[in-house]
Order: sequence, then C-alpha cells, then structure tokens
Amino acid sequence: MKAIRAGVSRMLPLLFSLWSFTPGFALANSDVPVPEGALPVEPRSASSQEVEPSSESAVLTVLHTSARILVELGAMSVTSLGVGAPGAYIGGVACSDYSGMISCLDEGLAGFFTGATVGAPIGIMWGARLLGGKGTWGGTLLGSGIGAGTGAVTALFLVKKGDEALIPVAAFAGSFLGSLVGYEVSHSINSKPPDPADTHVQPLVSVTQGGMTLGLGGVF
Repeated sequence: MKAIRAGVSRMLPLLFSLWSFTPGFALANSDVPVPEGALPVEPRSASSQEVEPSSESAVLTVLHTSARILVELGAMSVTSLGVGAPGAYIGGVACSDYSGMISCLDEGLAGFFTGATVGAPIGIMWGARLLGGKGTWGGTLLGSGIGAGTGAVTALFLVKKGDEALIPVAAFAGSFLGSLVGYEVSHSINSKPPDPADTHVQPLVSVTQGGMTLGLGGVF
C-alpha cells in the first residue's frame, strides 16, 4: 500500500506538468494576476514615440525648402544677368538717338530687363533641380508668363507718359515671382504621397482551445 501511494505521489507532478501544456489550460493560465507588491507596467504610448520623428521630419522639410529657394534665387540671378546682358546690348543698338550712351539708357535698361524676364524661369528651374526639386517646366513657365503679363499690364496703366521703360522692370518682377510660385506649386503637387489602395488583404490567426485557425481578412 505504501508503495502504491509513493508511486502515485511521484506521478502527480508529472501529470500536472503535462496537463499544463494543453491548449485550454495554457489559455486559462495566460491571465496571471499581478502580485500586490509589483508595480503595473504601463504600455508605451504610440503617440509619444511618433512625436519626435514627425517634428524632426518637419524641421528637415522646412530647412530643405529654404535652402532650395535660396539656390533658386542665386541661379536666377546668374541666368537673368546672362540673358539680360545681350538684351541690353540689343536695346542700345536699337536706340535711334546717337548723341551718347546716356541718351540710350532707357532702351538699354528695357532690353536688359526684357532678357532678364526670359532668364528668370530658367534659373529657378535650374537651381531647384540642383537640390532635387520635383517641380515641372510647365508650372514654372506658366507662373512666369502669368506674372510677367500681370506686371506689364499693371505698369502700363500706372506709369506716366515718358516712363514706359518701367514696364519691362514690372514684367521682370512678375516673371520672377510667378516662376518661383509656379515651381513651388508644381513641386508640392509632385511631392504628395500616393493615395492608399482601396483593397487591403492580410492573414489572420485565431487561437482557440481546439487549436489554431488560419485565414484571410480584407477590406474591399
């Protein structure tokens, strides 16, 4: 009798350990109560983890945009001067008054700013491409044309008679601003992330007392 009791007492721990590995018992024991002396562990908030990367990305975006605009202005100065110089020469040659250089100053300035108006969008596009801009020629030229036309028409109605040389200056200012705005608008459009797909399919795993079930779940 004592031998039987000793054998049963030896088998009980083994049976209990085997029983603990069954699915129903394992799931029932998954909710282990927290001891009184232990401190509860709070889950880390996802929002606190995402604040720092998002703010850093916003700062980098602002810095990159500022640097790109500065490079655009520098490149625009180069191309405007490069195209404006021949324009000034052509304006001076076309002057009908040969009494001196001062008498042909208005024609020379008009030719210079006319050439600078053409060179402004070229510099904007060139400078932005150096820093990986995603703007388009169409947006840049469209903005330049609208800006130059608006500036020229506005100056035409505002300048007094004899000050027509200010019209190319206004056209150049409009071309510069229009090119900058047109490029940045086209850049922002091309920089948007792609729209998410309407269909999502992902695998699903369901655990029950009888085992695991595999399947697919989707949104259509």
